[in-house]
Amino acid sequence: MIKDKVLMVCDYPFVKNEGGPRGYFNKCIVDNVPDNIHLINNVIPKKISIKKKLLIRLDKIISILKNRKYRNKNLANKFIKVKKYKFLYFHDMYSFYDVIHLIQKNQIVIFQSHSPETPSEEEYKLGARGKTYKKILKIEKGVFERTNYLILPNEKCKAIYKKILKAQHKIAYLTTGIKPITNMAKIPLKDDKINIFYIGRRNEIKGFSLLIKNFEEVLKVRNDLRLFIAGSGELSSKNENIIDLGITHRAYDWINSVDYVISLNQKSYFDLNIIEAIAINTPLIMTTTEGHEFFENRKGIISVNEDNLLATLTNKNIIQKKYKEKSTEDLQQFYLKELSHLVYKQRLENLASKIIIENN
Repeated sequence: MIKDKVLMVCDYPFVKNEGGPRGYFNKCIVDNVPDNIHLINNVIPKKISIKKKLLIRLDKIISILKNRKYRNKNLANKFIKVKKYKFLYFHDMYSFYDVIHLIQKNQIVIFQSHSPETPSEEEYKLGARGKTYKKILKIEKGVFERTNYLILPNEKCKAIYKKILKAQHKIAYLTTGIKPITNMAKIPLKDDKINIFYIGRRNEIKGFSLLIKNFEEVLKVRNDLRLFIAGSGELSSKNENIIDLGITHRAYDWINSVDYVISLNQKSYFDLNIIEAIAINTPLIMTTTEGHEFFENRKGIISVNEDNLLATLTNKNIIQKKYKEKSTEDLQQFYLKELSHLVYKQRLENLASKIIIENN
């Protein structure tokens, strides 16, 4: 058994602009892995022995008999390395649960969730009910009971998972950092207004109704603002200065082109789109709840809450066209010193080393 390396058991197809575990894996980890972390794709042999092929087929047969379906099909044939490493690192509970039957008692499991709610709460709000929801609860219970180390971006996120934390859990913190964003274009927007961009789900936890309600009020007293909204879902507003872009594959171009990005999360983990805006040097108007307290009082970030949002948006001394230019250098330094891929890689290496030392 390999005892001086951590096997990161995740394999997600690359989808541009995606968030969650897939976005995290592709934007933070791929091509940015320290020496003490192995990605499962990198350790799978190109040629698999007849014995291994038989084991894979046997596992598939057992899975069918036990009515166990792989949620992450990319991992289905790659589990053969799971037993070889003492330390296993997962980024979503479904990939974890796919191979949980293979994990031995002496192996150390590291789990990093990527949700502003418990996974089951998030799935329920996305529509999971009945047998599907019961299965999700079973998966969540099994995963958290087998986890040794729970990884969070910062201490403020701990409250999100309070109800499912177990006595055996050791909590460790790893601040997210992303690779540089390049090859952006400028979208030719009219310069007669201050352009603000929202991207994400249109639901309560993201503060979407709060955004629309307040922006409609703001537009009654200010005619120099324009809101662009990207993502799927309904938009009730018919105001000509609230523009529905629908699903866009040019999120970075939009962030690069507008004057502000706005994020009004009611509960926050540590959103990739916030870090992306900072990396692109575009100021943010944002709530700083839970994990996002990390961004409070930073230069280039305007912190708001439900009580002061309207007053902030209507204040022309705060929301102004020149703010982006004034904030560029501050945001650039913030990214380089605290949120870059290089800083993240070093933090990940330190975290893995600490866990390895503690358990050897």
